[in-house]
Amino acid sequence: MLNLFSRIEDVLVQIVRVVLLVFSVFVLLGMGLWLWDHYQPKKPQAVAASASTALDWKDAPYDLKYMVDETERDLSSLGNTLPVEKRLADPALRPSFQKADGLLRGFVYKNPTERKRVEQENSSQGLTPLHPLLQGDVLPSPAEVNRQIKLREARENACCDSDAADAAAAAVDAEISAHRIALTREDLTIARAAAAAADAAVAAAAEADSELMLSEPVNLMTEINDRASAAEMEHGSGAYEAYVKGLPAALQQVLGNESLAAKLQQQPTQQIVNTLLINYTLAFDRTAQVLKGENPDQEKWQFSSVETAFTTMLIACLVMVIMVLVLIRMERHMRVMSQQDKTKP
Repeated sequence: MLNLFSRIEDVLVQIVRVVLLVFSVFVLLGMGLWLWDHYQPKKPQAVAASASTALDWKDAPYDLKYMVDETERDLSSLGNTLPVEKRLADPALRPSFQKADGLLRGFVYKNPTERKRVEQENSSQGLTPLHPLLQGDVLPSPAEVNRQIKLREARENACCDSDAADAAAAAVDAEISAHRIALTREDLTIARAAAAAADAAVAAAAEADSELMLSEPVNLMTEINDRASAAEMEHGSGAYEAYVKGLPAALQQVLGNESLAAKLQQQPTQQIVNTLLINYTLAFDRTAQVLKGENPDQEKWQFSSVETAFTTMLIACLVMVIMVLVLIRMERHMRVMSQQDKTKP
């Protein structure tokens, strides 16, 4: 019986050895072909010939279904795009918008003196005033919503000439120079008044330029609407409402943390809003992954490049070769021990 088991063991060792050696050769050949295809120089003659060869379009299989699917996807995303004013007037979303705005606005202006200092140091201007559609408890009428839409479109399409003050000052200086020769005492008084007006215009222009250097105040409703719209495009119907309705609870969780709140108060308004909304968006995406049956905490390993795949395969090949060598040595050692047992008296 012992001899039978020994023979079976020898056969199994031989089979494992052959399989590992064959698989090692297969892996080496695969890596060699892979590297050859990846790093071999491209032939410019072949590329030029393929580019100059006329294609046979007579019986070409046009992929029309792809065009239909893409058009449907684009139109569906455009059809769900609503003006932010209609979102703010939605009875289901208006309370969440009001609560989120109240939480952030109350946190930012909790200490007005300190907030003014932080904003001045960072050349920022805080938050824009509360949107008119969110003021009060009464729902805005459709006419008021349409009026707010037209006002926003007018502001977006408006333009101004920042050099108007400088041009006016230059015109005043030219007029003074033209009449300088015929000045009388009365004319001199008028000219001095005109010069003072020109200086005031120049100072106003300089002040306007300094204001242009400040960052625009943060429009909180626009920031929330943009991120909620992106979430809807990413996760489908219902994501916009879920994003807005979940925001107040997330803000309460963060702003209620004393250590986090103290550090946030030292940041400008733009940084506060961006940090909170970006992190909330990431948390929202993780929630969407859980709803899809995925595990956001599970690390997913995959080949990121040819070099990574080559290194992994090379290590696997070396491991298999080492296993073959270990098996050979084990077999040799077992044979020596068997022979020693036979030679013993």
